[in-house]
Amino acid sequence: MSETEKPFTVSDRRHFKADGRPREETEPEASSSDEHTSPPSGEGAAPPPGAPPPAEAPEPSPRGDAAGGPAAGPADFSQFLLSLGAQASILLSGQGLPEDADPREAIDGARSIISILEMLREKTDGRRTKQEDEVIEGLLFELRMAYVEKSRAGGS
Repeated sequence: MSETEKPFTVSDRRHFKADGRPREETEPEASSSDEHTSPPSGEGAAPPPGAPPPAEAPEPSPRGDAAGGPAAGPADFSQFLLSLGAQASILLSGQGLPEDADPREAIDGARSIISILEMLREKTDGRRTKQEDEVIEGLLFELRMAYVEKSRAGGS
């Protein structure tokens, strides 16, 4: 492909200019004869000409899709915390462990995950949302109680 023939265009969609002033709301119109200049479908793409206007859809939450399920994109902090909590819970319950597995090693693994959650709580202090605070505090409480119960029952 030659340098004069480009199959795409680059447009700046930032809301502010480099000096901090708001950018004008005018957008350059794409040439209707060139199929390659239209933005890809998805977020921020204009509907094709002649298409009905899009239905009013609820804003997807930053923590998941519109139906409330997990997001298809990158995991958020609460999901990460919950996955660590689930791993520790499995280790403490002993479910899914091989028959020859040492129960003390599983309890030690759960203690390591609890320590990781404590470290994450300390390192993210002041930067978590209220929901994330509730998730991490609840997980730590439940996992600590299960750990104490399991370690006492194990004779340690």
